[in-house]
Amino acid sequence: MPLIGRRQELALLLDRWEQAKEGEGQVALLVGEPGIGKSRLVQALLDQLAGEPNVQLCYYCSRQHRDSPLWPVISHLERAANFARDDSPGQKLTKLEILLAQGQRGSVRLSPLIASLLSIPDNGRYSQRDMSSQLRRERTLAALLDQLAGLVVHRPVLLVWEDVHWADPTSLELLELEIDRLQSLPVLALVTFRPEFAPPWPGHTHVTWLTLTRLNRRRCSRLVAGLTGGKSLPAAVLDQIVAKAEGVPLFVEELTKAVLESGLLREEDDRYELEGPLLPPVIPATLRDSLMARLDRLASAREIAQVAAVIGREFSHELLAAIISRKEELADALRRLIAAELIFRRGMASHATYIFKHALVRDAAYASLAEGKRRQLHAQVAQVLEERFAQVVEAEPDVLARHWAGAGNAEKAAIYHLKAGERALAHSATKEALA
Repeated sequence: MPLIGRRQELALLLDRWEQAKEGEGQVALLVGEPGIGKSRLVQALLDQLAGEPNVQLCYYCSRQHRDSPLWPVISHLERAANFARDDSPGQKLTKLEILLAQGQRGSVRLSPLIASLLSIPDNGRYSQRDMSSQLRRERTLAALLDQLAGLVVHRPVLLVWEDVHWADPTSLELLELEIDRLQSLPVLALVTFRPEFAPPWPGHTHVTWLTLTRLNRRRCSRLVAGLTGGKSLPAAVLDQIVAKAEGVPLFVEELTKAVLESGLLREEDDRYELEGPLLPPVIPATLRDSLMARLDRLASAREIAQVAAVIGREFSHELLAAIISRKEELADALRRLIAAELIFRRGMASHATYIFKHALVRDAAYASLAEGKRRQLHAQVAQVLEERFAQVVEAEPDVLARHWAGAGNAEKAAIYHLKAGERALAHSATKEALA
């Protein structure tokens, strides 16, 4: 879909990028309600910059990991280094060193700190002196800042922090340090968050606030036309879509797709015609109703989406396949969910990971589960993680805590919450440890 109704905002971001390339670092704060198009605007900028040299660092915050110190950074580093689950610690360290060498500023010095952050045992590969958890924390944050400064030697950097309303306290501290540091670097930082979040850092002259507002009727109609391939909808249908979406682009998109998939319309050469009378319940009234109507029409794929939603917004093929034993049904369901653009895939085959199109899509699928089934699935996910994913158990005990809590097993949840707290405390992340 082309970007609609955000031309001025994109032009402003491109202007800030030009300033950043001259060595005057810039920060753009993109604020807006869920589904308003923050991520879409970021993607539009990424597309615009695809033809010119730059480095892109993308950190995605998660509701499920808001008490995990530096989880967005850890997740980015693991993706950027192309870690595989069956990599040995030595293989991961080699990949990490190659990645850090791109910064060209003391990567040998940084590697032990970042390896510790990623919970990779070095088995004596690095000679390290003992240091307190607080000193290690300070040096780790400094190492991440040095890596950012090293990356700009040859190319400007686009630094993206998505959904910082879910960021852990240590990540927010790192972001504040980056905002201060990048003033004299060729870096543009894009930070997205919802209106209820109050940025904890003070204002700066190099920081621009950009609030995304709802689309007007004309732009909503253009968005609908893009989804229908330019074919017009009956006026009554279009009126209901625009009225119910209330200018929220994600809702416009999902309502339109729900209507197109409903069998309500008959496709002609240049337009759609109603197959029957337009009754009030035909067009869903809320985003959740719209998403559930689409999932219902995908039949067995709905169950797969619900299981995936229990795992989280992002999930691996390996974990999902360990829970869904019907392999052919799983493959078909995933294909249908991808074709419907409800989930997206990164990687191939058993090494693939998937992510729901939007947090609201995951939430709708999760909310559709009966309470008993939800508990059962949380318990199943937790058991599979304990039995087959030792690294997750070791590095992300908060994930196990969340699933055992969702399963109603308070005793096991408490055990993993305690482990998560102790782990956070070992990194001197006091706020996360208390949480």
